[in-house]
Amino acid sequence: MGFNDTLGSLPSSYPGAPSQMESPEQLPVVLQVLLSQAHRVRALVLLRRFLDLGPSAVNLALSVGIFPYVLKLLQSPVDEYKHVLVGIWAKILAFDPSCQVDLVKDGALPHFIRHLNWGLGGAPE
Repeated sequence: MGFNDTLGSLPSSYPGAPSQMESPEQLPVVLQVLLSQAHRVRALVLLRRFLDLGPSAVNLALSVGIFPYVLKLLQSPVDEYKHVLVGIWAKILAFDPSCQVDLVKDGALPHFIRHLNWGLGGAPE
């Protein structure tokens, strides 16, 4: 299985009960790919789709170490993938509201405000 096949095989739907979801073997690969600028956007989109599966998926992603990755990426000056990150963070915060503390501590809230302004027709800063 090639690299693109591995990335593309991350489940975007789960046939069983969400509480019985097992961590897909591709999830750690997707997290590692976040380190590569060339494939980062695709990996983030796949991760967001996986998190859309619900709280069990968010829990699995957090258990394999997503948190420091997405926190660091949110602070990146690159705006290309910020809209995807905001969606990922919305899923994380819905699952575990205590993560807000880390966002405030790391000064990441302005990224959300800029995203909201952009969505309302304002230009990103």
